[in-house]
Amino acid sequence: MFDPTFSRYRHIRFKSTNTYRRYVRKEDELHSAKATADTNNIPAHGPYGALLFRSEWRIKRSAILSRDKCCVICHAKFDLQVHHRQYHFVVRERKFKLPWEYSDNLLITLCSSCHKRGHSKFKVPTINV
Repeated sequence: MFDPTFSRYRHIRFKSTNTYRRYVRKEDELHSAKATADTNNIPAHGPYGALLFRSEWRIKRSAILSRDKCCVICHAKFDLQVHHRQYHFVVRERKFKLPWEYSDNLLITLCSSCHKRGHSKFKVPTINV
């Protein structure tokens, strides 16, 4: 991409088409406005592992395992795990959806080997909802 200004911010896309202002006027003085991205404020999953022992997740997990019956990649029938194809961050509540709140099409069955290999190669996308 040709950029005559060689701006290192040329790839940034703002959410609105309004003019971006770096400085704002407050009480007849010029102050620097701090620009922050919403994606930097997303917290970590927190006690995610503890949620996997809840009965809601066990019910959802068993439904997905019985639907797929084996690893969808290598067709192994042992050491099966349920993988989230994407995570949803609820912006209004400022937290992630609970593991069992995802629709069935976002959950797949993988063996532990394929699951580990997939997480080492790819990052699970996080979608703001």
